[in-house]
Order: sequence, then C-alpha cells, then structure tokens
Amino acid sequence: MDNKTKKGSRGNSKSDSGAAAEADNVDKIRDILFGNQMREMDQRFASLEKSLARDLDKLRNDNILQIESLKSYVESEIDILGSKLGAEEKARIEGDDELEDQLKQQVKLIDKKLADLGKQLDKTAREINQKMLKQSQDFSNELNNQINEARERMDSHRQELGAAKVDKLTLSEILNNLALQVTGGESK
Repeated sequence: MDNKTKKGSRGNSKSDSGAAAEADNVDKIRDILFGNQMREMDQRFASLEKSLARDLDKLRNDNILQIESLKSYVESEIDILGSKLGAEEKARIEGDDELEDQLKQQVKLIDKKLADLGKQLDKTAREINQKMLKQSQDFSNELNNQINEARERMDSHRQELGAAKVDKLTLSEILNNLALQVTGGESK
C-alpha cells in the first residue's frame, strides 16, 4: 500500500469513529428528549405483550377445552349413531328373515294348492273320460239295439214279403189254369 492509501484508511477510521461518536450524541439527545416517553412506551408494549400472551394462552386453553368437548361430543354421537345403525341393521335383518319365512310359507301354500288343483283336475278328467266312455258304450249299445231291431224288422218284412210273394212257377201254374178255364177247359 502506498502512503495515500494509508492516509485514506486512517482518515476513514477517524470518520468512522466520528460517526459513532455522533450517533452516540444523537442517542443521548434522543434519550434526553424522548427518554421518558420511550420508557413509557416500552413498558406499555411489555404490558400489552404480557396481556396478549396471557389472553392468547387463555384463548388457546379455551380452544383446547372446546375442542376436547367437541371431540367427546362427536365421539359420543358417533357411538350413538353406530348403536342406532347396528340396531336398525339387526331389525332389518330380522324383518328380512321374517319376510323370507312368510314368502317360503306362501310358496309352500301355493305349491300345495297347485298340487291339490292338479289332483282335482286329474280326478275330473278321469270322471269325464269315464262318463264319455259310458256314454259311448251306451250309444254303441243303443245303436246296436236299433240295428238289431232294424234287422229283425227287415227280416220280418222279408219273411212277410216272402210269404206273400208267389213264386214264379206257382204263379205260372195258376195263370195257366185260369187261362184254361177261360178258354174252355182244355187242360193238359
């Protein structure tokens, strides 16, 4: 370093120490003029800070208590709702079981009625078939009787006709005899 630089750095150190002395003087003047007010303000700020810290702690404690109270309330409500939900589910299951039993009974009853109806239809069909068979047999017997009667009448008419009918040879002899008698008596 050269001499100018050494002088400049010494000059800077003098100005630095002068600035510090000047700042000290300003602080002293400020302290004289505003010292009491500053101390009062510091005390007020400290008191306000303590009051805010105290209120904040109280508010924090109140919030913690309220949160704990709310937490216990929510937990108790959840427990109550859980038990209600469990009871409702149990009742629904019991209702479903009861409904299922009723449906099974209804299905059994319907099956029984259908089976009874099937048996009744079978019985009725058998009875109808038997009646139809009997009527058919009666009709067949009646028809056979009428056919037999018709045959008998036809045979009777045939016999009557046969008896009343003159055979050709006998008729020719009768007619020959009649002719002879009419012509005068020449016979064979």
